[in-house]
Amino acid sequence: MWSFRKNENERIRSRHRLTQTRTMIHRWLPTIFLIAIVLVSGGIFVWLLVATDVFVVRAVTVLDAREHTNQAVEEIVERELAAVPLDRNIFLVQTGAIVDTIRRELPQVRTVHVARKLPGTIRVVVQEKKPAVLLVSNGSYYFVDEAGIPFEEARLETLPGVVLPTVKNDDVDASVVVGAPAIAESFVSFITHVQDNLPDTLNADVAEIHIPSLAAREVHVLLSSNWQILFDVTREPIGQLDVLRRVINELISQEEQAQLEYIDLRIKDRVYYRSRALVPIGAGS
Repeated sequence: MWSFRKNENERIRSRHRLTQTRTMIHRWLPTIFLIAIVLVSGGIFVWLLVATDVFVVRAVTVLDAREHTNQAVEEIVERELAAVPLDRNIFLVQTGAIVDTIRRELPQVRTVHVARKLPGTIRVVVQEKKPAVLLVSNGSYYFVDEAGIPFEEARLETLPGVVLPTVKNDDVDASVVVGAPAIAESFVSFITHVQDNLPDTLNADVAEIHIPSLAAREVHVLLSSNWQILFDVTREPIGQLDVLRRVINELISQEEQAQLEYIDLRIKDRVYYRSRALVPIGAGS
């Protein structure tokens, strides 16, 4: 009887140990399975990364850029990829360095975003600057942004589909450097305002815009009616256009307007105008 009870207790203890072992296995099985997956996946990834060319950059895609900017961006990216370890491995590409280089070398770029597109494509999205002014200096044409910085030489194939204010610099000794400030930001906004509002003020179109130099405080606007307006670019254009409107409507007759050579608004609170048949005349504003 004692022997039977002993054997029975041993069987109970054995079943209990087996149950505990099964419980432990069930508890740790997901973790073990996950570790195995991670190790196997990591091993496969390292093998693909080091021993194969699956993640080698094979293509550079540039979006939203004009053709010549597209080509320049691709050349910069290819140059940066030449220094990437493991033969252009996409995970080792320094996208931030590519962005910095594009911004530094291509002044026409306003914003740029570089991203990796697995398995082997570098994707570059570029937003280019829109020209605010076309600057003519020493026979060369430059697109200038709203900050007064020439960002590229203008060519016929790159001209935008809108009419830009064209400013001609009369200083033959001036030097324009692409990417460096050439004219003041306030000058750009002044010219843009005059270009947009002067036709309604005088019922005449702007024919040419001249400046004596890049640092000039004045601008000379030649109208389609073949007479000039001399503005002071250090003062707000709205007030000067208002004075111009009053002078034309109240002080100068139609006969005199037909003979006008210029109206000078450069001196605050004074207006001077000249007829081709008369000496200069001054008036309070």
